[in-house]
Amino acid sequence: MYLRHLYPAPKSFREDETERFVFGAKATACVSGLSPACEERVGTLWRQFSCGASALELVPGGDGFRFTIGKAEAALREGDAYALRVDPAGVSVVGSDALSLMHGIETLVQLICPEDLTEGGEAFAIFSAEAHDSPAIPFRAVHLCVFPDTKLYNIKKAIHLAGFLKLTHVVLEFWGTFPYECEPALAWKDRAFSKSELKVLVDLAKSYGMEIIPMSNQFGHATQARVGFGRHVILNRNPRLSRLFEPDGWTWCLSNPDTYGLLGDMRAELVEFCGPGKYFHLGFDEAYSFATCDRCRKRVPHELLAEYLNRLTEDVCGMGRRPIVWHDQFLRRSDFGEGPIVANGDNQNTAAALDRLDRRIIMADWQYDYRNGFNVTTSVLMTKGFDTVVCPWDNRENIRSLAADAKKLGTSGILFTTWDRLPNWLRDAAFAAGCAWGEGTYNPPFSITESACLLRRLYETDGSFDESGWNLNEVWQ
Repeated sequence: MYLRHLYPAPKSFREDETERFVFGAKATACVSGLSPACEERVGTLWRQFSCGASALELVPGGDGFRFTIGKAEAALREGDAYALRVDPAGVSVVGSDALSLMHGIETLVQLICPEDLTEGGEAFAIFSAEAHDSPAIPFRAVHLCVFPDTKLYNIKKAIHLAGFLKLTHVVLEFWGTFPYECEPALAWKDRAFSKSELKVLVDLAKSYGMEIIPMSNQFGHATQARVGFGRHVILNRNPRLSRLFEPDGWTWCLSNPDTYGLLGDMRAELVEFCGPGKYFHLGFDEAYSFATCDRCRKRVPHELLAEYLNRLTEDVCGMGRRPIVWHDQFLRRSDFGEGPIVANGDNQNTAAALDRLDRRIIMADWQYDYRNGFNVTTSVLMTKGFDTVVCPWDNRENIRSLAADAKKLGTSGILFTTWDRLPNWLRDAAFAAGCAWGEGTYNPPFSITESACLLRRLYETDGSFDESGWNLNEVWQ
C-alpha cells in the first residue's frame, strides 16, 4: 500500500509486494450496480488517488455489484460486505450491495502507488492483495451544523471524509441558514445560504452512497442560535411570532397549535430538499424553559411532553421515516451514581415522559465526558425498548469508548457529533471511522500527517490557504 495504513483498516487484508498490477495514464473498468452519481465519484477518486495523473473510464458490465479491471476475480465470503482482489492480471471488487461496493473501491484506491508522475510517462502499481471486510457497527453517521459563520467548503470536506471513510449517514442541521419557503423568518436575512448552495452538500453525500438525515430542533434550541450569544432567528426578525415559543424564546411552545403547523411545514420542506431516507432528527435536547408560559404551565409537564413527541412521531412515521431525538430530557441525573452522566430530566420531571413514549423513537445518547468503563444510560434506554445510538463528540478516548460500548451492547449505531468543533472532526475523522468499523475495543492508528494526506486527496483546493487543512489560521492570535 502507499500510506502505512488503510483507513478504516479492513477486517482481513493481506498484501504481496513481490507481485503487482500496473497501469498508466488511462484505465478502463467494468462496473455494475452503482448509481450514476457514485460512478462519477469513483472516477474522481481514481484520479485523485493517482495524483491527478490517471483517468478511469467506466463501462457497464457484469452482474450484481462489481468493479473489475482485467481478469482478476474477487469472491464474497460469508459475512463479507465487500471483497477485494488484486493480482498481475487485474483488479476486482465485489460488494453485497451498492454501498458496500463503494466501500471496497474506497479501500482499493488507497492501494495505488505512483511510480512515475511525469507527463507522458505516467506509471502506477497496486501490489497483489486480498481483502474481506464488513463493519462492526452497521449505522455510522456524523452530525454537521451549518452555522451562519460556517464556510461551506468545510462542510464539504467533512462530507468527503465521512463518505470516503465508510460512514452511512450525514445529519444536516441548519442554524438559521436554510431559506424556508414556509416562513422566511426562519433564516437570517444576511447569513442564510441559497438552496442551490446547500443542495451541493446533499448531492455530495449521495455521490458516496450516503443518506442525508434532515434535522430540525423541535423542542429546545428553538432560537436556532447558540444560547450564549443572545440571538433568535425568528424573533430578531418578527417579534409578532413570540407566542410560538416559551417566554424566553429558547423552547417551542407545545400548547400552541400554530407551533405544530409551522414545525410540520419545516419537516416537509427539509424532507423534500434532502430526498428519500429513513430518518428525521427532531433534536429535543436542553429544553431549559419547557412549560413556563401561561398555557403550558397549566399542564402536567411530562404528560404534555409525551403527548407532543408522540404526535410528532406519528407525523414523521407517516412520512415513512423514524424520528431520532437526543436522550437527555428523558433521564434523571439523580437516578445514576457518581460519574460524568448527561441526564437533564430532573427539570420539570421530563424523565417521567419516557415510559409514555412511542417505541418507534430512536434515542441518541450523547455522553461527551464518558471515557471508559460501562455507559449505563445506553443500557437503560435499550432496556426500556428504545433503539439507541451512541453519540461521542471530539475527544478520541470518548469516541473509542462509546464505539466499543456500541459493539458490546449491540446498539443501533453510532452518531458522531461535531457542533462548533468541526476542525477537530476533520482532523480525527479517520480515527473515529476506524473505531466504528473495527471489532471490539479497537484503537485504530492515528497519524495527523496521514489524515492530512487523505484530506488533500479528497478535497482539491488549488492552493487556497483557507480551504486547505482543517484550521483557518496557522498562528493562535
